[in-house]
Amino acid sequence: MQVRRLRIQNFRNHNDTTLDFCNGVNFIIGANAQGKTSILEAISYVCMTKSFLRSADVNAIKNGASSFKLSAEIESIRGTTFHVTFQHEPSNGKRYVINGSPISKSSDVVGKFPIVVLSPENFGITGGPPAERRKFLDMLLSQTSHAYLEELSEYQKVLKQRNRILLEGKISGEIDKQNLRAWTEGLVEHGSKIVMRRHQFVEEFNTDLKEVYLQIGGEGEDPNLSYSPSFKYEKVSTVREDFLKAVEQFRHMELSRCVTLVGPHRDDVLFDINGMPLLRFASQGQHKTFLVALKIGEFFYIKRKTDETPILLLDDVMTELDYARSSKVASIIGQLGQSFITLTDSVSFDTNMIGDRDARFHQVKEGSVVYQHA
Repeated sequence: MQVRRLRIQNFRNHNDTTLDFCNGVNFIIGANAQGKTSILEAISYVCMTKSFLRSADVNAIKNGASSFKLSAEIESIRGTTFHVTFQHEPSNGKRYVINGSPISKSSDVVGKFPIVVLSPENFGITGGPPAERRKFLDMLLSQTSHAYLEELSEYQKVLKQRNRILLEGKISGEIDKQNLRAWTEGLVEHGSKIVMRRHQFVEEFNTDLKEVYLQIGGEGEDPNLSYSPSFKYEKVSTVREDFLKAVEQFRHMELSRCVTLVGPHRDDVLFDINGMPLLRFASQGQHKTFLVALKIGEFFYIKRKTDETPILLLDDVMTELDYARSSKVASIIGQLGQSFITLTDSVSFDTNMIGDRDARFHQVKEGSVVYQHA
């Protein structure tokens, strides 16, 4: 998958910017607050219909403008060209179009143009709360399986309704048992499928993680991730049955707290190195190495499952690594698909480390591309 051309209109501090990209490594260079990250964010919008930043769409509209528009020419690994536009106007909401055909559901786009993002927003995956790791799982699996995305969407709807029933019961002093039972059945039906898919993924993904971690400087260290569900199950085949038992066990507590206490929305993924929990014992360098290994492993996993090469977006990450690790990461990136790397200047990172891969440099200043060259 490759983004050939991108046009950015009234987005962040960009007025009207057009960029032509190479199929190798694209370096986006500029001082802070000049519009580098906005270019990667625009790619995220045209590929996923949303930003990888924690920001509302309306906040991306340039000051003084009424809407923003992003247009891209994207080419698949099979040579198919897609003309994509994403427009957001507060009064009309989002409008996403592929080859002239409007797409009404964002879920129909997820996975069509797979991307892997590594930015400071991701640091919480290894050092933050469980919600960050669940988000990592869900984003990855949703890009490789539309069925997983649908189950996740249905589960979230059921969870919301079930919590509403619990709250209404608390307020009125009488729970609607029949209604609660129906939503509980839906919770277990969709939730058990999510748990089983996550379990399967973790077992398979460990191989990707270990291989990449070793390549980027983890000699003598054995990384591992394990699935930590909110309820115990004897084996994958009994997940549904054990999930239902756990819900029954927590019934009285749920009625008291007015919230669903068991299910994939409370799961976690545990990371460790040589059997020692990453959250408690890892150094800052090990956290960074683990995160980079996770993201590059994500690239290989998506490519294997979709037969499509994901687009790699690296925002303010390379300079966070020491020279030894950054050189090894760069060497790997040079062998992957199309990549986008933001840098504050051309000397902060040795661009020669990507090897003989095609590269293009895009200098950004005050929301404009000053020059582009190979």
